[in-house]
Amino acid sequence: GYAVPAPSATGALIGIWNAAECSGYYNYLNLINVRVTTMDAELEFAIQPNTTGKQLFDQVSVFRTCSEGLASAAQVSAQEVRKENPLQFKFRAKFYPEDVSEELIQDITQKLFFLQVKEGILSDEIYCPPETAVLLGSYAVQAKFGDFSKELHKSGYLSSERLIPQRVMDQHKLTRDQWEDRIQVWHAEHRGML
Repeated sequence: GYAVPAPSATGALIGIWNAAECSGYYNYLNLINVRVTTMDAELEFAIQPNTTGKQLFDQVSVFRTCSEGLASAAQVSAQEVRKENPLQFKFRAKFYPEDVSEELIQDITQKLFFLQVKEGILSDEIYCPPETAVLLGSYAVQAKFGDFSKELHKSGYLSSERLIPQRVMDQHKLTRDQWEDRIQVWHAEHRGML
């Protein structure tokens, strides 16, 4: 019951098994297509019907070289799964640490956690008041673009960024440009912050 890469997916995982271990897993008629989505990637696998949630979790962890903060394998294996093709799994943080710098050690884990919280705020899954949304948006801009520079960051540099929840934009009578101006003011204040 090991996961093997689907024919269309990257072959990066195949290197972790030797040929003898893999030889029995290429009967594609018996395999189930699986799509695993993390906050920054989508992985596709073909798995044996008897593959457990823990085995799938372990394969994704090996591929991503990161398992901190992802849903526990025991919970994955105990869940009922809808019969769809490919099967869809989403790996997300299940808890919100009090101190990210102490509890989320790996850079990739911090990045995935940031992306999950950002998406939660933008989708209104996590409530965020307007003032805080602007401040958090400015931190996201600082992380992506670095220190603000009038020469580099011309008007409209945020136009393709999704930074404020739609609910907040709808509640206030500000244009997108006005929201971007407010975020830009805070972005300029974050000079030197990494």
